[in-house]
Amino acid sequence: MRAASSAAAKHPLTWLDLRGLGLSALERLSLEELLLRHDPLKRCWGIVGCHEPVENRLLDVTSSTTGWAAKRSANHDVYGHEVCESNRSCAIVLGIGGKMESLVNTDAAKRDGVLILRRFSGGGTVVVDHNSLWTTFIGRNDAPMSSGGTTVKPFPREIMAWSADTIFGPAFFSWNEQIMQSKKQNGQKKRGKQTLVFQGKSCGLSGGVGESLVLPQQDSNSPNEQTIPEFQLKENDYVLGERKMGGNAQSIVSSGFLHHTSFLWDYDNANMEYLTLPQKRPDYRGDRSHDDFLVKLKDPYGRESTKNVFFDHVKAVSEQIYELQDSSLNEVLQIADEEFGSLQDWYDGKCRTRIEQLR
Repeated sequence: MRAASSAAAKHPLTWLDLRGLGLSALERLSLEELLLRHDPLKRCWGIVGCHEPVENRLLDVTSSTTGWAAKRSANHDVYGHEVCESNRSCAIVLGIGGKMESLVNTDAAKRDGVLILRRFSGGGTVVVDHNSLWTTFIGRNDAPMSSGGTTVKPFPREIMAWSADTIFGPAFFSWNEQIMQSKKQNGQKKRGKQTLVFQGKSCGLSGGVGESLVLPQQDSNSPNEQTIPEFQLKENDYVLGERKMGGNAQSIVSSGFLHHTSFLWDYDNANMEYLTLPQKRPDYRGDRSHDDFLVKLKDPYGRESTKNVFFDHVKAVSEQIYELQDSSLNEVLQIADEEFGSLQDWYDGKCRTRIEQLR
């Protein structure tokens, strides 16, 4: 990262909170690409939210050329009894260059009628549902992206390092401090045991396992301890200890970049079986199955927090660095109206996020 000419004033970051609006994963991705490529003001954006995996509020895809109509379907036995209903609890999202045949258990996905999307950004394949915590940051060329007034070079490793050091490392650090403070206030600090807290920004590209935050069990007399491993950027993943809790992907254009992540608050383990063990995988994963490789944030954090607390900390960290300017879904839809006629026209025309057809 390089220093900007002036860092005296905070750079504006337009903040869009899509929680509670009932948007689908497809609609979220369509809005993100619209803002990256066609925001007439070329603003920097921070976007957060949880989304329905399948049900659309704004887009009509029933006439899609992919043949996937967003309607419930079922298989029946010879007696007319329903034996299988489409799995609408999740969606599979491929990167723009991902090969579905090698990344998705296509037989299982086709059998269960799972929606498969191909997003406009790079990166790997993920399963998303209503418990996925979506975060997106859009940066512009020469726009300061840290409190030190530095800009981010538009390369994936630079962008990932910025996100971990500037946003998510401090957000998890403050989240853990909040939990520790709550424990102290509730008089649950474990007697005779030193509590370790994270030092520094808790991340970087080295990939070493850091110190852990020690949290007492609800029963303060228990000899066991619950620990929250340190947040890190390990290779291309966000991890707690040695287990992945969020991947990330980028889209880089002439005016800047988009960096987005779906953090795993919770998920149905069975849905992860739609993903194969990819041939190309990070060294730290090895041959571990999805169950052994992934971690749900609700396991270490859910007893003390809710998934909305995560977004609160991401916003609080962002407010320390940027001048946040709130936006709304209506403002974004107005951009689509002015640039393309409607969001539907944008999706049907130039939007690169698409529904994939299983053959």
